[in-house]
Amino acid sequence: MIFINSQEIRYFYRNIVKTGDVYRAKYNNKDYGEFRKLSDALYERDALFFCNFDYDLLVECDLENKYENMDLPPFPEKRPKGRIKGTKVNKTEREGEILFNHKIRKFYIKKGDEIIGNYDTMTEAFYYKKLLINNDWCKSVLKTTITQKIDVNIIIDSTKEYKVQLNYCPKCKNKLKSNDKECPSCGINIEEYLYKN
Repeated sequence: MIFINSQEIRYFYRNIVKTGDVYRAKYNNKDYGEFRKLSDALYERDALFFCNFDYDLLVECDLENKYENMDLPPFPEKRPKGRIKGTKVNKTEREGEILFNHKIRKFYIKKGDEIIGNYDTMTEAFYYKKLLINNDWCKSVLKTTITQKIDVNIIIDSTKEYKVQLNYCPKCKNKLKSNDKECPSCGINIEEYLYKN
């Protein structure tokens, strides 16, 4: 018989909560489903972590349910208080933070002792922070990425043609790629559909 201490059981069942006779997958105080079987709750939790809690990716997830035929340790009836050892990660150390410089009235990104950029809006600072996170904080990506600034207070000229980027199909609302001329789901020609309606 394999002996599992209470700390390991807590880690094994992290993000699973038992309420009555149902198990719920929880993350950041949000419920992600109710399950009668503990193995289903564990599988859903793993799939959600695998897909980074994105429901669009979860539909396409094809992880196998390794808990289905496994002898599971008993679910702890009373959960001891406190954080599971080794899971605490300081989010600001990992992802940095966006702060406001009151002297020059600009937003900037701070990671550790390093200060990156001066931005007019928090949205712009957030965009660059996300770009840096996705590229392992390599600052050369800021020089290579050219973005188009959008001025929200401009008066629209009816004679001028503006570039428009659609992220979702206007008919079926499915996600589009940047250069799609036809919707991959419903098959409509997007330009024709927009001019007709």
